[in-house]
Amino acid sequence: MTKKRIFNAVFLLFAFMTISLTAPTTLAGWEPGTAAAPGEVAASAKTDQNWEDPKAFKAEVVRLVNVERTDNGMNTLEETQALADMADIRAEESAVFFSHTRPDGSNCSTIFSEHHMPYRVAGENLSKGFSSPEKLVAAWMNSASHRKNILNEKFADIGIGLYVNEDGKIYCSQLFYTP
Repeated sequence: MTKKRIFNAVFLLFAFMTISLTAPTTLAGWEPGTAAAPGEVAASAKTDQNWEDPKAFKAEVVRLVNVERTDNGMNTLEETQALADMADIRAEESAVFFSHTRPDGSNCSTIFSEHHMPYRVAGENLSKGFSSPEKLVAAWMNSASHRKNILNEKFADIGIGLYVNEDGKIYCSQLFYTP
């Protein structure tokens, strides 16, 4: 095989892996960094942020996601602390730059390599401005791309991240993972 063929094969493999991670949440015509990109969920108006316990909020999101999965005949996802820690980072980053592109310009999937977590499949859902886990999960389930991640039978683990900015707006990140 020539060097050019090897380079093309590696490039195509990398492109396929990147597309498979971001395809559910990236649509043509969307410019990164815009407030309401297709495939992202944002509350339409500022909501009453009344959740005082971030751990309880995150646990309820996991519970509600698993209810949706079992209602659809699927296995539940196991919450892992490593994914929750990574999702917290992504939630805080989304408050700076609400996108599946990280503030440094890299793809959201780089969070996995930074934490030495190779994966077969991985995904991310983001949201901002929802005051309750019920409203948040309902919005994700009413979005085709987010629903696809939540109901993806290939995912085994989940981590929920939460960040509340100085104005009290809640940013949430949901990371899905299969090693």
